[in-house]
Amino acid sequence: MSIQAHTLAKAATTLQFQDSASCMRWIAALPITNVQMAHQMVFEQVCALSQAELPALERLKILEALKETIHFTQAEVAKRYLGKPLPLDQADALAWKNVVGLWNALGANYQCCLDAYRAGDLPVSPFAALITLRCLRTAGHAMFEHYQVYREPSGAAWRALHQLFAFAEEHGVSRMRVQDVFARHEADSSCAEAYVHVLLANLANPYALTVRQMAFLRRWLDKWSSLVNLSAQPLPAGAIPLIAVDFNGDAPAVLAEQVSPGASVRYLDLEQIAKSLRQTINLLKQGQTPTQLGLGEDARQPGCESLIMLLYVQWCRYGMLRTEERSIVTEPVEVCFGIPESHKLLGGEEKLPEPATFSSRDKWESDNLGFSMRLSTTAKQPAFKKSENWQILNQSKSGFMCMLREPSALQRMNHNQLLGIRRGANDADSRLGTIQWIRINEQNECQCGIRLFAGTPTAISVRPSNFNLPGNVKLEQALMLPQVAMPATPLSVVLPAGWFQAGRMIEIQGEKKQVAKLINLIERGTDFDRCSVALVEG
Repeated sequence: MSIQAHTLAKAATTLQFQDSASCMRWIAALPITNVQMAHQMVFEQVCALSQAELPALERLKILEALKETIHFTQAEVAKRYLGKPLPLDQADALAWKNVVGLWNALGANYQCCLDAYRAGDLPVSPFAALITLRCLRTAGHAMFEHYQVYREPSGAAWRALHQLFAFAEEHGVSRMRVQDVFARHEADSSCAEAYVHVLLANLANPYALTVRQMAFLRRWLDKWSSLVNLSAQPLPAGAIPLIAVDFNGDAPAVLAEQVSPGASVRYLDLEQIAKSLRQTINLLKQGQTPTQLGLGEDARQPGCESLIMLLYVQWCRYGMLRTEERSIVTEPVEVCFGIPESHKLLGGEEKLPEPATFSSRDKWESDNLGFSMRLSTTAKQPAFKKSENWQILNQSKSGFMCMLREPSALQRMNHNQLLGIRRGANDADSRLGTIQWIRINEQNECQCGIRLFAGTPTAISVRPSNFNLPGNVKLEQALMLPQVAMPATPLSVVLPAGWFQAGRMIEIQGEKKQVAKLINLIERGTDFDRCSVALVEG
């Protein structure tokens, strides 16, 4: 069921209150300990409210009474799908649709108040700035929920957002300070800040961020969005690329050279935020803690500094890598996930399932029933997952590919997951890579940015030499990457997640038996450890 259809279905619910006082009593009776039920009840009532005939001022008071409960239940329900691999399963996808649906239904109610103001409703007219701010905030929340499952907001959503801010400018309320209780802290805010918040969130390239990084981004934007001004005139050329947004368009902010000049265009002045980010990075390098700099008690180094540097590059250098030359390629490839499937793709031997332990209960079942229920079930499980057919769209000299996933693919994936990629019939055409970003567009097409590892991989088997792992590990599948001169890359192995510790020794079985010492962790993915090694015996 679509979000719109789901919302209409909920709209059939009878409204349980007619004013803010009765709404507060209804909120007090919510089963808040059962968040799923409370969220459903709130969603149904907000949908019913959008269909009710009420004075605009009373509707606004009801919405303000509901806001804290909505914010709480939305955050709790969102925990169900945050960080989950894609595509979401049916239950998680429904939770996401309900969260987005509630933001949209809330925005529709605030829009009713704004329409009343436009029509000359005198009682609600003093609250024009507040109502417009709420419309912008709810639209921004709905967009951010798209980012959290790596989906692009629609062109219609961007057009509606731009028109809201254009209205704020036209009516002189764009910079008016109003109390913004939707923020994580009680602070004055303005329509301009709310609008910039949404623009910067998109410019941060959220499709490449983890859910934890997006949480920090959202929090930091509450304090940094006030540092960005919007100008109707092009800014002087400088070190910061000129970025612009067109109120009449249906796209986010982009390089100004991609926008036709006109009265509907606004240019982002990023000088102050660039200065603040540089100062913050320098202070972190000097030893000040993220907590001392107001970045949050849960922010940790070096990840905090790395994220701020990434945001600086995205906002104040427009990503830098976006200007890297890409070769347009249309080429089908075979793709698989993880070490075992990549090992098989490279011609390695399939790993046979470990023989199940034959317990006394299994023996009793075998002797008395003629079979063991547990062993029969285990034997039916497939050992390997099917590879997928993807399409390369473009690639760069640095070893980065943009790829289109096959529409029918169901295997779930996540950022920093290992991929095996076969471009031809020979093993020499095979490569390893990891998922850097995921973006799903309005047509439900899934594009992935893949960073390739240098060198042609080979399938090997490994086992611990001077250390033990839980489960009495014997031979495990792994992958080896050769030393490469350009770019300078050491000899490395891709091991199962959790294997790396500097100084450990592993036995390698490939074309010949060798012993290698683990030296440095090059990167840790969601399902692998890639580390440099030194061969000490062969």
